[in-house]
Amino acid sequence: MKKILYFLTMLLMFGGLALSSCGKDEEEEEVLTGLDAAKKDYQDNYLGTKAISLGWTGATAGCNAGDVNATVRENVIKRVNYYRRLVGLPDKVTLNTAQSQKCQEAALYMIANHTITHYPSAGGACYTAGAADAAGHGNLAISYGSGELAANHSVNAVSGYIEDPGANNLAVGHRAWILFPQLTAMGTGSAFNGPDQNWAANCLMWGDNISGPAVNIDFVAYPPANYIPSSLVFPRWSFSIQGANFNNATVSMTDAAGANIACNIIHKSGTTGYPDARIAWEPQGNFPGGITSDTEYNVTINNVSGAPKTSYTYTVKVFHTTEAAKESPAVQGLRKYLSL
Repeated sequence: MKKILYFLTMLLMFGGLALSSCGKDEEEEEVLTGLDAAKKDYQDNYLGTKAISLGWTGATAGCNAGDVNATVRENVIKRVNYYRRLVGLPDKVTLNTAQSQKCQEAALYMIANHTITHYPSAGGACYTAGAADAAGHGNLAISYGSGELAANHSVNAVSGYIEDPGANNLAVGHRAWILFPQLTAMGTGSAFNGPDQNWAANCLMWGDNISGPAVNIDFVAYPPANYIPSSLVFPRWSFSIQGANFNNATVSMTDAAGANIACNIIHKSGTTGYPDARIAWEPQGNFPGGITSDTEYNVTINNVSGAPKTSYTYTVKVFHTTEAAKESPAVQGLRKYLSL
């Protein structure tokens, strides 16, 4: 009898261990690293935040700034944090609801006046003090002549700010604000007026959310010293260090085969650069359209002063994607602008 009891006890013990072990295995999730992690992040947090209908409740008639779908604002902040994570910055930016209301007012002002400005006029249609505050302390984007999902608002505007195209944006200042290391929160607001030539606008306000804790990072580069999808490798590249001086800096690049790539430097700033000191350039070649497979680029920045080192070298690891960075225009007449 004792032997039978002993056998049953041991069986239950081993059975319990087996069940416990199975339960533990089921709870464990695979931890991805390197390229696999970058691809999943892109799928989940970039493609997963594509533009959706705003659900804007406002109107230019009566100057109603209205509101937008809560998911739209959530996706804007997710996309901001995606770009910050991409370059190695803290991805803890949160939504500032009070500033979002001001951004709604700024977006309304822009479509009501068919203009884009950091200095709204008190005599303009739908002017408010909140609109002036947001426009003066935020990124602005506007477009017309396209369908709603192709318009330059919400998440499409975030990618537009990171791309920072146009002759007025050689300093890639819109990008610099989103990738400012001490940024803690942002307000965001959008408007879309379909009956009026599909005018759309966005405001992404940093305001007074730029005094977060110091960040331990050697530099902020875009494209980064990390993995990045080819669709987000834009024509303009940048490199920044707070408190550095790039007035005498140079840039050199090579491709995966070691061949030199000519670089056209379009901006340099010293310690007075705001919000940070940076250098920006356009490498020769078709970015991102010319990237047709996984590849790497080596970048060296020389003659930096006011920083821990005078020379920085890093590798941009590109994985090929076929998706566009922003929604395709619905009609050929699409126009896109970013503020000065």
